[in-house]
Amino acid sequence: MTKITPIILSGGIGSRLWPLSTKNLPKQFLNLPFNSNKTLFEQTLSGLKNKKFEKPIIVCSEGHKFLALESLKSKKNFSAILCEKLPKNTASSVILGVIYSMKVLKSNFSIILPSDHDIKNRNYSSLIPKNIKDLNSHVIYGVKPTSASTNYGYIKAEENGKKVSTVLGFFEKPSQDKASFYFKNNYFWNSGIFLINNKKLINDFKKYQPKIINLCLKLFENLKPDLDFLITDKSIMRKLPEISFDKAILERNDSLKIMKFNQPWRDLGSWNAITNISKNNILLDKNSQIFNNSKNSSVISDKKITILNDVPDVTVVAKRESLLISSKKNVDSIKKILKIKKLESAFNNQNIFYKPWGYYEVILNAKDYLLKKIVIKKDHRLSLQIHKHRSEHWIVVDGVAEITKGNKKQILKKNESTFIPLGMKHCIENIGKKNLEIIEIQIGKILKETDIIRLDDPYKR
Repeated sequence: MTKITPIILSGGIGSRLWPLSTKNLPKQFLNLPFNSNKTLFEQTLSGLKNKKFEKPIIVCSEGHKFLALESLKSKKNFSAILCEKLPKNTASSVILGVIYSMKVLKSNFSIILPSDHDIKNRNYSSLIPKNIKDLNSHVIYGVKPTSASTNYGYIKAEENGKKVSTVLGFFEKPSQDKASFYFKNNYFWNSGIFLINNKKLINDFKKYQPKIINLCLKLFENLKPDLDFLITDKSIMRKLPEISFDKAILERNDSLKIMKFNQPWRDLGSWNAITNISKNNILLDKNSQIFNNSKNSSVISDKKITILNDVPDVTVVAKRESLLISSKKNVDSIKKILKIKKLESAFNNQNIFYKPWGYYEVILNAKDYLLKKIVIKKDHRLSLQIHKHRSEHWIVVDGVAEITKGNKKQILKKNESTFIPLGMKHCIENIGKKNLEIIEIQIGKILKETDIIRLDDPYKR
């Protein structure tokens, strides 16, 4: 039987969608488009419910491992979560996943899937050729362009009238004139989805990228188990070249095939790509209003009231304490702007922190006090711990909590509270049937995560 393993790439950070997408919560874990009830990552998973596929391998940043695990819901839904210590682009991510696919799952083929694209009617099983066992090359899934866009690279395909044809060339993001020519002729956008012959890919890397394959074999051999994850070795990752899979392998391959991707597809990599979904290129948040000659403008805001007046051709995005105002024309330059040293903290700024038990959100950080919202998943608890520099007030706003204070336990329900004095050992556990939500007020001279002494931790931190 031919084994096919999905490899989901989830290492991107989506900086062009700042301030909605941040280092801590990138776009693949957001509900995009805005009318979706699933994140882009969850939407990707939904297309794999077919017996053709093994359970997926997830390749993600170590900082996003709990986000990925939360999206997967259960250990039964994945083969492995491979966590990269450092970002090195997609070449190393793909080959590491393929090595695991071959050596552990004994798979013949892998289907490489980005986790941040908007695809209608996801059914990845329909992409698999009937004669796959005889497939000796890799397959790129090409999207027939819907416009003469200059934002995508193009692929030229052989015109043979068959379902699968030969790739004749790759073309970087073109000028408008060239894009118009490509649009009118037999050229395709690259969907970022690839069907990989595992053995051939190993040989391709040995031929074109021997350094990467040798280092990734070492990475595989040195994967460190940590809870539900496999963590890569940082010292090995430092030595890896930073290069995309396309440039490292695909553009060097002379036997590459292309198959038309017939499902509606959008790469939601920029604000213009998202706002273009809306009629008249205007996306209105429920709390936003646009007035007077603000045509072709978009507002995405989490503020109570946002008004745009007499400002055409702009994108406005407000999220927590961050605000982006940009012309539509140059909104994509935010990626370069965020690389300026003085502004790096803007993208790295974190309000929400994901943990194995759930997450917490910093609502207010003042000089001597800090206000948090803490969400603890069903059947989870925090570590038994003490603080040397702060006391804490807990107020339950939803769910049922079992509180440990010293040697005593108590049950708290909605609208009930307790006080944890400085130096007292304590713990909170969700014993209800849904997420436990509490408001925590910290008071003290040091209000950092370093002021935690764990006495008993179910997550072995």
